[in-house]
Amino acid sequence: MLFDSTGVLGVRRESCFSPGKVNADAAILETVVAELSPAKKISVVSAENLAGIRCRPAWVLSMAQSPGALEILRSWENSGTRIFNSVSSVCGCYRKALIARLQVADLPIPPSSVLPLKDVPSGLTFGPSGGYWLKRGDVHAIQDDDVVHISSAGGLPRAMDHFQRHGIEEVLVQDHVAGDVVKFYGVGEGAYFCAFSSTSGSDLTGLTELSQLARKAAAAVGLEIYGGDAVLTPEGRAVLIDLNDWPSFSRCCLPAAECIAGYVSRISMGGVDELSGTL
Repeated sequence: MLFDSTGVLGVRRESCFSPGKVNADAAILETVVAELSPAKKISVVSAENLAGIRCRPAWVLSMAQSPGALEILRSWENSGTRIFNSVSSVCGCYRKALIARLQVADLPIPPSSVLPLKDVPSGLTFGPSGGYWLKRGDVHAIQDDDVVHISSAGGLPRAMDHFQRHGIEEVLVQDHVAGDVVKFYGVGEGAYFCAFSSTSGSDLTGLTELSQLARKAAAAVGLEIYGGDAVLTPEGRAVLIDLNDWPSFSRCCLPAAECIAGYVSRISMGGVDELSGTL
């Protein structure tokens, strides 16, 4: 596949990494492309077809997450291609790497450990705390039961069986945190931020502690286009429980797409570049 190296390449996420969100993930990329297209030459391909690109692009909007696609993107990046998000930041969202980076950044996250599957049972002590979340230790959830809450030892056999059957060798064990779960979305250093309660749907964008936590987490990983989950505890603290690269922005697709397009346009025209780790 030929490609105009002066233009922008959009890369769709692999369907296996978009469980239940294939259309929503496609929608945010397509909406960004529509916002950019009057001023930019843009082509869009699936991550699976990256190997067919015969001319390295100057700019890439990538939702890819598979090792094969990231290897191609890294080679382009090393040769000068500007990628939103960078390959290192996407790799930094893999579970084990993510927890390590958030812990080094000393951000408020639940007690978390990545354990070999065989060591999970001995690492759990059930009590009145609300139990644990068990999450596959490599990538984000790609099938049912890749993330499961267990409140007692009785729930452990089913979870262990799932991980064993799917060849998952490491599991993130994370303490449950009581409170209101919040979905948040962001772009750049304050270019865009919004947040909603997963329970009531209420807009929580104006909570300063939450927005600061989200941006610090993105900076720790190097993400420019990001989303995640946090818990607002009964005491009013914000605790981060997940972070991911280029989410679907399903609650705010159009305004987010406008901001992403503006962000990319500003940088591509020589504006200040918010490089990985400097958000």
